[in-house]
Amino acid sequence: MAKPITPMVGADSFVVNDRYEVCLIRRSDTNLWALPGGCQNLGETPKQCAEREFFEETGLKIEITELLGVFSSVLYEYVTYKYKENEFCHLLYKGKVTGGEEKTSEESLEIKWFTKSELKEISDGHMSRILFGFDKLANPNIPPHFE
Repeated sequence: MAKPITPMVGADSFVVNDRYEVCLIRRSDTNLWALPGGCQNLGETPKQCAEREFFEETGLKIEITELLGVFSSVLYEYVTYKYKENEFCHLLYKGKVTGGEEKTSEESLEIKWFTKSELKEISDGHMSRILFGFDKLANPNIPPHFE
């Protein structure tokens, strides 16, 4: 991937089940856990991107219900991510499952639901977004996160 002259837009979804566990995927490129998400395609909105990426990586259809925040890759260290020369603007959405069946893809080796205390082996930059999602879940009145 050639280095773009502006940051790329990524959309991730924080989706929890009725046990307040967040859905994460084990990425096939790094073998680390991450929020389902990815880069926005031309011709789609960030919300459409988040819903598409979640479905592609988990087999689950979701409805986006809230923008949780805007995060920047310039504020975290790249350790394992293979596109280290790029900068990303990550939009974090909250969503809810509306259908589908869990199934992995070429990008996801495994799908698992985690409580906040079970988080481990998290992909670059995802921990701050996941923790913010749990904070917002515990206190719905906190404002969206912006960097």
